[in-house]
Amino acid sequence: MISESEIKKIQKAIQSEDEGLPIIFGALGDARRFKMFNLLCEYKDLCVTDIAKIFGISVPAASQQLKILEMTGLIKGVRAGQSMCYGIKTNPTIKALLKAIENNKSVEKK
Repeated sequence: MISESEIKKIQKAIQSEDEGLPIIFGALGDARRFKMFNLLCEYKDLCVTDIAKIFGISVPAASQQLKILEMTGLIKGVRAGQSMCYGIKTNPTIKALLKAIENNKSVEKK
């Protein structure tokens, strides 16, 4: 068993953890959104119409999924004329996720 002081230390650490991670994992918990995020990791910048064609879905359906990823802070949207294009938003949490995804890909290739 751990001591009472260790329990308090763990409780304090848990309270100070990033509250955004469960939201991010919730967004990536959907297989299609995860694939879209993974695609953006590889191709850096894609428009909604391109993503819709790649996944064989309507533009509004692709836009809705991308909007969820954008609301979590994983990606950022940039208007290009009448089109909306998306890319990965860089911050330390996302960089760690990208590294984990990249590590997973290299393990799968072996």
